[in-house]
Amino acid sequence: MKSDKEKIVAVLSVLLFGLSIIPIIYLARYVHATGDDYGYGILTHSAWLNSHSLWEVMKASFRTISQYYEGWQGTWFSVFLFSIQPEVFSPEAYGIVPFLMLFFTISGTTLPLYYYLIKRIEWSISSFIIIDCAVLFTMVQFFPSTKSGIFWYNGAVHYVIPYFLAMLSIYFFVRYIDTYGCRFLMGASIFMVLLGGASYLAALFAPIVLVLLLIKYGKKRPGSFWLLLPLGLELAGLFISVMAPGNRVRGGEDFGFSFLKVIYTIGESFHQGILNIGVYVKVKPAIFIVFLFIGMVIWNAFGKITKSIKFKWPLLFCSLMFCIYCSMFAPGIYAGTELSGGVPNMIFQVFVLTTVAGMIYLLGWLSNKMKSKLQMSSGIQMYRGYRGVKWLLVALLTGGCILILLFGRSTLKATTFYKCVDYIASGQAADYGEQMDERLAILLDDTIKDAKLPAMNQDQGPLMHMEVTKDVNGWTNQVVRDFYRKDSVIEIDRVQ
Repeated sequence: MKSDKEKIVAVLSVLLFGLSIIPIIYLARYVHATGDDYGYGILTHSAWLNSHSLWEVMKASFRTISQYYEGWQGTWFSVFLFSIQPEVFSPEAYGIVPFLMLFFTISGTTLPLYYYLIKRIEWSISSFIIIDCAVLFTMVQFFPSTKSGIFWYNGAVHYVIPYFLAMLSIYFFVRYIDTYGCRFLMGASIFMVLLGGASYLAALFAPIVLVLLLIKYGKKRPGSFWLLLPLGLELAGLFISVMAPGNRVRGGEDFGFSFLKVIYTIGESFHQGILNIGVYVKVKPAIFIVFLFIGMVIWNAFGKITKSIKFKWPLLFCSLMFCIYCSMFAPGIYAGTELSGGVPNMIFQVFVLTTVAGMIYLLGWLSNKMKSKLQMSSGIQMYRGYRGVKWLLVALLTGGCILILLFGRSTLKATTFYKCVDYIASGQAADYGEQMDERLAILLDDTIKDAKLPAMNQDQGPLMHMEVTKDVNGWTNQVVRDFYRKDSVIEIDRVQ
């Protein structure tokens, strides 16, 4: 790919990704707190209404952490985030949620990719931009759950922000290994201790990568072992999380350590990992078309660089990437509890990252092999060798696109773009916005103590909505009641 053409593709990649998230940004006007947002925000919302003091809100947040630590779950940092959901401060603030989740997903992915591809292996900025946009496009458009990945604060913040923390921790690990910069050790320490109180998937992902980095670089860069400090801090935070009495309440009496359960979890994680790839092939085959496109960009990038980079063990590296991906199933399998929509999202993100990492390593190894064999040959032969691999990838990409158009067009309906556009075009988004405005007018009216809310459809497409019921003692009714300081909240039939 010539330089000018590559720059054009890079610009088009940015434009395509930007266009693909426009429906998400449009729907930001319609999102509202729901369900768990209210439950975790009761104390902090009350503190804000009473004082408009951030300090009082923080104290209420710590009380919320204590309450849930004893009664439901130990992920103390996630509970802190839950307790400061945007509607704690303003009923109009929830629209910031999609922007926050996009920001954390984009920045958490882009910064580590930039450092590795630009600073470490010295690819062109255009190659980096194309791959970064392709990776982000795949993640955002094929999230298994748009609710828990973009629009619902409580569901997204438990996985998206830990993903961001894990990816930035990995960035800090590599920067510290390369430079021994104290600020990178400090950044890794802060982020890792927070990971100890967050989602178990992200809390597992970052340490696994750190251990592999220490195995690779520890002997050549012995100062790297200072990174055991942030690892220890994360384990301390994780220990506090795991030991919470609330975990047993949520997980049942069988919750706890079992050696046999560990063995079963390891085996089942690999089993689920293989099955899940089959699901991706069947339900979302378009992601593999994107992978082929990424492969073309990787191959072209390696063909242009002059820096010598060693890729000695492609089979071992790809096997390790597969193991990291499969490890993301372990927390859910071991816990044995119902999984939220954020779990498959995080698993999917790690699948995309490990697949792309494996492709970079494998194609880097193949590139080195070809260069080694052809270094004594003419430039024409080397050019033909690279062109041969490139055209093979082009043929596979073209064939894959044709197959998608003929047999897999339904996969396009699985994209976030399609879901959002369909929800908007059908008029559901506008109806939902009007009905929520009607509902909030009742809930924010201090003269109404027994709130009777006209019924709404719980299925709101890509958005999350947990409807109140006709049971005044229903859980959703109770948390809405307490959040808005009502005596009771109940659903009534909507008069058409």
